[in-house]
Amino acid sequence: MWSRFLDARDERSGHRKLVKSALNERIPGGASFDYVFGSAALVLFGIQVLTGLGLALYYSASATDAWASVAYIEREIAGGSFVRALHHHGAGVLVAICVLHMAQVFLFGAYRKPREANWWSGMGLLGLILAFGLTGYLLPWDQTGYWATKVATSIAGTVPVLGSALQRIAQGGNDYGNLTLTRFHTLHVVLLPLLSLGLITLHMYLFRRHGVTPSARKSEAQLKVVDRFWPKQVLYDALFAAAVVGLTVFLALRLGAPLQAPAAAA
Repeated sequence: MWSRFLDARDERSGHRKLVKSALNERIPGGASFDYVFGSAALVLFGIQVLTGLGLALYYSASATDAWASVAYIEREIAGGSFVRALHHHGAGVLVAICVLHMAQVFLFGAYRKPREANWWSGMGLLGLILAFGLTGYLLPWDQTGYWATKVATSIAGTVPVLGSALQRIAQGGNDYGNLTLTRFHTLHVVLLPLLSLGLITLHMYLFRRHGVTPSARKSEAQLKVVDRFWPKQVLYDALFAAAVVGLTVFLALRLGAPLQAPAAAA
């Protein structure tokens, strides 16, 4: 029955050809831990999506209720404090992994022709991930997030010509309030995820199109060694992703996620 189901699925989607093409991708110079950062970033992004969905089930995007809803998640929901801490520290680890990934791509020269579009899509994804951090920081509506975000929007207000307009749009008016929180919440859970999924799809398509860029340090003899993505590179990716996830879980269990006094007391 299962094989018939897979046959029917393949007839309609052609998934076997896609999977085979991905697993048989050539890696000039051989499999290496140099190429593990992108996969780890994708795994961490998936964790952020899952933990974010869990938090959204109990979160209230209202200046009067946001802090209380987060405190309820922390104190009353089974596993709520761990899920929130995993989301909190996962964001920081994701930024670090993305920076390492961009550094590796730059050092290997993978931004050069014909991979320019892949480089710029990666830069766009890094910008979106930083935007996730900025918008998510305000959502607990506590003292730390309130004042940190107020400083950030005030800096945006100093941009020549458009600064004041940008600040009013971000704040939902001339000052902070309920509209500020709802706009940041909308950006965090609707617009940024949609943009990220689109760019991730484009980024992966371009990567598959152009393939892996080997290190310029490799000799011609070393480049003659060619591995396939399966199984060696898959193993390297899985080991590194597991280590990164383990580190994130450790930080979540060890440090938790901070929650200061509500911003209403500011």
